[in-house]
Amino acid sequence: MKQQIRQFDDIRVAGLESEAEDGISAEIMELDHGIKLTMVSGEVAEDRKFMLPLRRHALTMVFVASGGVSLAAKAPGGRVQLGAGDAGLLSAGFALGSTILAATEELSAVFVELPRAYMARVFGELCPKGLKSFVENDPSERVYREITSCASIQSVLHQISAAPVGASLRSLFLISKTYELVALGLERLSMEHCDCRLTPADVERLKRARDILSDNLSDPPSLIALAHEVGINDFKLKKGFKILFDNTPFGYLKERRMIAARSALMKGEQSVTVVANQVGYTNLGHFAAAFRKQFGTTPKAMKKVSRINISGVSGREDLAGGVAL
Repeated sequence: MKQQIRQFDDIRVAGLESEAEDGISAEIMELDHGIKLTMVSGEVAEDRKFMLPLRRHALTMVFVASGGVSLAAKAPGGRVQLGAGDAGLLSAGFALGSTILAATEELSAVFVELPRAYMARVFGELCPKGLKSFVENDPSERVYREITSCASIQSVLHQISAAPVGASLRSLFLISKTYELVALGLERLSMEHCDCRLTPADVERLKRARDILSDNLSDPPSLIALAHEVGINDFKLKKGFKILFDNTPFGYLKERRMIAARSALMKGEQSVTVVANQVGYTNLGHFAAAFRKQFGTTPKAMKKVSRINISGVSGREDLAGGVAL
């Protein structure tokens, strides 16, 4: 595997090149404090296995905007699976395993590596209990912690992907968005381990309710029916959702609908109307307004960008800085 590096302002931008990974591109940017940003994107026609260049002394945040990523882990089934809208924190041991890109759709994923020493400095003695094991554990261990989704994280991921600035400012833009993504991710991880008076059983029920909503975007159950299905009352469901996911059940449903819509539009195969119907919207005006609120652009504009990228006339080759994996 050959590595090409060029200097772009004060950031090292690297690309990985391999004949076996046609269609998948990666940009690797070195930031201050040893933080590294890796942006992986492209069309995945079939499941692909490769070694993601993660460093053994770093923890890694992974955010999947579209497509699917699977990482080797010491867990049931031996892998951690992440789909569109999913995110998590990986311990240093994941650098020893392989990554599989799932053949589902246009892939867009962001990996942010955070040196263990940097994490220790950020938190000091105030490191949340749930993160302390990541900072202090054996680097060879593979420990995973979910980062619960929120609209702010999804918005930043979209901005990183779109990078609506000129070539001379793109590195500065990506630096700022990387730090924003790190802050949001760490905040979500810290919130999950607060003293919020939720029992482990409550947490499991709330996560089950979340999964039910994610699996039924076009025809979700009512709040009462959802509470009954997971064995919790509707008041605790609403309150617990806000505590655990920083959102209401309806707000979470809306957010996941937008994530699914974005993934479908990026494939460029279906009309805006069809996509809207698939995620439960019959009113295109309401769909467009919700989409614009979350991503700062319209569904039509998103679809247009996908068509340009698929045709190979993206106009961003001069901005990419990386070559195909």
